[in-house]
Amino acid sequence: MKTKKLILPLLGLTLMMPALANADAMPNEPAAPASSAADMPAAPMSVYTVKLKVNSPMLNNNGRMVTMDTSPMFWKGMVYVPVRALAEGVGAKVAWDAMTGATVVWAGPDVMKFRVGRDAMDINDAKVSIGSKVVLNDDGRVMVPLRFIAEQLGWELDYSALDWSLTLTKMVNP
Repeated sequence: MKTKKLILPLLGLTLMMPALANADAMPNEPAAPASSAADMPAAPMSVYTVKLKVNSPMLNNNGRMVTMDTSPMFWKGMVYVPVRALAEGVGAKVAWDAMTGATVVWAGPDVMKFRVGRDAMDINDAKVSIGSKVVLNDDGRVMVPLRFIAEQLGWELDYSALDWSLTLTKMVNP
């Protein structure tokens, strides 16, 4: 019986020896937990601002003044903007597709197609009601309702009835 009592502690000590020999190689403090993308701070965001006025060809594109070739207009209770001037002003690409009669706008991952006389547009191949028709102004420019386009692209729109000014803002990665 005495043999069993002596062997078990010796066996335990023998098994612990390698761990004790490497004890100084182990860190004294617990390792920091691995970080994930969710733990990383978000990239800094900044406010992008576009300002324009009804009946004025000037567009303030985040502090840079641009002259549009036609002015935004107030028509049937809505503010319409020239789709090319606004889209290019915020960095989107615009083209005319003569085969389909559509003005095509590429804004980041979104592709939008507008057709004069229609009250719907295609956005990423899905038909979406605009609520008002796309029109041509007296200069022959394609005009679209600003509020609808702003909302589709995630812009906030503020309107001042005092001077007919419009301000679009959006949080973006610089």
